[in-house]
Amino acid sequence: MGPPGVAGIGPDHRNGCATSMPHTKTAEDGAERVQANGATPGTNVDEETQKLGQRIRDLRLKAGMTLTDLAKATGVSIGTLSQLERGLVSPTVRTVYTVAAAFGVMPAWLIDPSSSKPTESRYIVRAGERSQLLDLDGIRKDVASPVASKRLRGFFMAIQPGCNSGAQPYTHKGEEIGFILSGALELQIDGETFMLYEGDCFAFSSDKPHRFANSSARPATVFWVNADI
Repeated sequence: MGPPGVAGIGPDHRNGCATSMPHTKTAEDGAERVQANGATPGTNVDEETQKLGQRIRDLRLKAGMTLTDLAKATGVSIGTLSQLERGLVSPTVRTVYTVAAAFGVMPAWLIDPSSSKPTESRYIVRAGERSQLLDLDGIRKDVASPVASKRLRGFFMAIQPGCNSGAQPYTHKGEEIGFILSGALELQIDGETFMLYEGDCFAFSSDKPHRFANSSARPATVFWVNADI
C-alpha cells in the first residue's frame, strides 16, 4: 500500500489534485515539518501547548519512565522531550504520534483528553475520532486501527477522481488487504490491472510492485490494512 510512514502513497506521488499545507520550523531538528497549530518554538506558545507538555510528563512519570527511556522509545531527543514537557515548544505531528504510541494512548487523546477515554482509546477508534495521517493531492488517509494493534494498521482512505498513488508502481515489506466501501478503484499488482467496485476485496504481498488510481468520475473510499509480516 505504501512505503513505511506513508503507506498507500507511492514515493513519486504527483498529480493535478495538489493542495498546499503550512510549514513551520520546530525545535526537534530544525527541519520544516507540518504543525497542526502553526506555532513556532519560543514565540507565543499557548496554554494548550503547556497543558499538552504536562500530560506528557504525567504519563511518563506514571509509566515509571525517565526522559532517557522515553527518548529511546520514541526516537525523539531528550532535549526536545524536556522542552515539550515544559511547554516551551509545540510538538510536530510525528512527535505526537510517536509519544502517544509509547504510552499506549491515541494521539487525539494526548492532544485533547476530553475527546475520548484513555482506556477505550487503546482498543476502540470511534467514527469521528480517527487521526488524519495524510490529506494531500486528492487523497485523504485516516488511521482507523487502535494503538493496541501492533502488526496490523487499518486506514480509511478517500481517493478523489483522477488521483493516484504515483506514476510508477512501488514496493515495501509486509502484506495488505482492502475492501472497497464506495466508488471504484483501479489497482495494479505485479503488472496486472484490476478494476474493483463497491463490495470487492483485494489482498497481495507488498513486495509485489503495485499502484492504485481512481479513474472514475466519483470519489472512492477504501478500508485498507497493512500487515507488518
